[in-house]
Amino acid sequence: MRAIKLNTQAPRRVLLAPLPPPRSSSSSAFSSSARQYATPPPDPTSSSSSQSSFDSLYSARYQGQGAKQETPPWYKSPALLLLGFMPIFTFGLGVWQIRRLEWKVGLIEELEWKLKKEPMKLPKNINLSVLPSFSYRLVSLSGYFDHSRTLFLGPRVRDGTVGAHIVTPFIRDEGGGEVLVDRGFVADTSIFEDSNGRRTIKSGAEPSSHVTLTALLTPVSPPNAFTPSNDPVRNRWFHADPQAMASHVSSRGEAAVLGPSSPEESHDDEYTPSAGVAQSVKSMLGVGGSESSKEHHVLPILLEEVYDGYDSATRLARGVPIGRSATIELRNQHAVYAATWLSLSAATAGMFVLLVRRGR
Repeated sequence: MRAIKLNTQAPRRVLLAPLPPPRSSSSSAFSSSARQYATPPPDPTSSSSSQSSFDSLYSARYQGQGAKQETPPWYKSPALLLLGFMPIFTFGLGVWQIRRLEWKVGLIEELEWKLKKEPMKLPKNINLSVLPSFSYRLVSLSGYFDHSRTLFLGPRVRDGTVGAHIVTPFIRDEGGGEVLVDRGFVADTSIFEDSNGRRTIKSGAEPSSHVTLTALLTPVSPPNAFTPSNDPVRNRWFHADPQAMASHVSSRGEAAVLGPSSPEESHDDEYTPSAGVAQSVKSMLGVGGSESSKEHHVLPILLEEVYDGYDSATRLARGVPIGRSATIELRNQHAVYAATWLSLSAATAGMFVLLVRRGR
């Protein structure tokens, strides 16, 4: 059996010596490092900005980091105010167009009622002041055309064909002043110029005998800003001007050789001494005179000849003027305008309500 040897010696004592004091270089390095990371003293100039930042961060409106900023009320947004005004404005325009539609429908019904009446005969002495009240009335005329003073109103387009309207003075059987009759449309291929530079249409297209026709008394539309001015010297008429046209053909003094207007004027007066003296006195006073030298008195009345036939293509090829139909040609788009404005009002109102509910 192995014997165990015990250590009977006393333990050694170890004395801990105190640490030496730090060197001066280490102390200065530690001081500079401490000063580097130390909090700087407060700057009195930045105290106000710091206070405002603190107030804005910890005020009652602050809802946490990443929270949505509060938007101003809708009535403070100019865009929303403008959008809110649009439904009111467009709704007013829609109501106005509805009233215009009612007025236009009533006007068309009134004019159609006038067209159903029998054609009236113009009196010998016409009162021009009351003539507008007879607009869109059919008129029956009997007499002769004076083609030597024909006017060309154009250019005009009919079924894709360029041409002009023929306006000719009409000598009435009743006497009184002559009237202007718009005989209708002719193509440019049917208009010629003679050796004197006067424009004419094909031979055979101008009736030289006594005629009875039906015409429509219509108001004259004023020209727009793009319509050229008329040139009476060159006989170029771009828009209807009854006053200027009547003055032009009245001053020309070119009378065509026409047939008698009544049976009593068809015979030739026999020469008598009393008749010769009377004619001499009239010549001295400047009264009467030959048919070719008298001045024509044309009233500023423009009538549109009515044509109800169905062979307009044949008449166009022959160069015969094609008159207008006895119908009302008034533009009526007020229903479309009213629907457009009211739809826009509803759309803008819906957009306004949606944006207000979303808080934009």
